[in-house]
Amino acid sequence: MWGKVPLMDTIQKVPGGLMVCFMFLGCLVNTFFPQALQIGGFTTALFKTGHTPMIGLLLVCSGAQITVRNAGLTLWKGCVLNFSKVILGCVIGVALGIFLGPNATLLGLSPLALIAAMSNSNGGLYTALATRYGENSDIGAIAVISLNDGPFFTMLAMGLTGLANIPWMALIAVLVPIIAGMILGNLDDKFRHFLAPGVALSVPFL
Repeated sequence: MWGKVPLMDTIQKVPGGLMVCFMFLGCLVNTFFPQALQIGGFTTALFKTGHTPMIGLLLVCSGAQITVRNAGLTLWKGCVLNFSKVILGCVIGVALGIFLGPNATLLGLSPLALIAAMSNSNGGLYTALATRYGENSDIGAIAVISLNDGPFFTMLAMGLTGLANIPWMALIAVLVPIIAGMILGNLDDKFRHFLAPGVALSVPFL
């Protein structure tokens, strides 16, 4: 009789293992057997093209964990983590564009590339780490941190220099599922508990 393999325990020994290990597995499959993910139907939708709705689900579940009474601490943590890196990335990128020109590069990186790389983060990896090592306010902070998962802050910084248009709708598109989750979680504690497992459950599929 086959013995049980401590797969979950092994994965969780790796920091952010629920994200990192499955990301590495996805890279291997997509590199050596890409056709396996392109057969269509549910397989392609889940493992190849479904990351956008999965992130939307993560935002709803994360938003549901933000209670009105704890919103202050959650928002504070999210703002500190988010805007410190966003401001630093935007300052460096915009400074490069102002002093050296919009087409200048620093070690081969354009202002746009610098802002995008430094101001963005991996919300799924943060959630994996926060779920494993943090508390509810840390997990709820993903609602603010997720604002930099898209192009909004990069385009905002470029827009301030006159190099791009500001996509305000991108910000709204991130906020809607978070607000929907907050409404559900604060209206009914049972909904908050029901959606809580979705935070960790969605991480490996991202």
